[in-house]
Amino acid sequence: MSIVLRLCLIALLLPMVAHAGPATDRAATCLTDSTSGKDRKALVKWMFLAISKHPEISSLSAATAEMDTQSNQEVGQLYTRLIADDCAVEIKAMVEADGPASIAKAFEVLGGVAMQELMAHPEVEKAFSHLDTHMDQERIRQVFDE
Repeated sequence: MSIVLRLCLIALLLPMVAHAGPATDRAATCLTDSTSGKDRKALVKWMFLAISKHPEISSLSAATAEMDTQSNQEVGQLYTRLIADDCAVEIKAMVEADGPASIAKAFEVLGGVAMQELMAHPEVEKAFSHLDTHMDQERIRQVFDE
């Protein structure tokens, strides 16, 4: 997969994180450091299940209500553990310093890390690389050669 395509895909799939203050940075670091690969996969699975409800893509998913319930329970427990136990000090300091909206920013960082890990899997990279065959590489190269 070309580096340009890889960067475009990462930019497309990752949320936009506004510049956060130091307290939000510390909370985001705590969130990522306090989750395992299994936790982050559960988070991406939960995001996928939620996104799959969009009418434009719902036909692409075989998700069931049981899967949704199980995923909501798993991620609900994860969020509770992260906020109330693992990162309670950092989360509280962040909200006091940067406001309640900073919680979303800190969790966006965690979501971004989780997505990067899944995208790094060879099968996912292979699937994304098929886009290269439908892109005019020469025209794209010209943009950077000018």
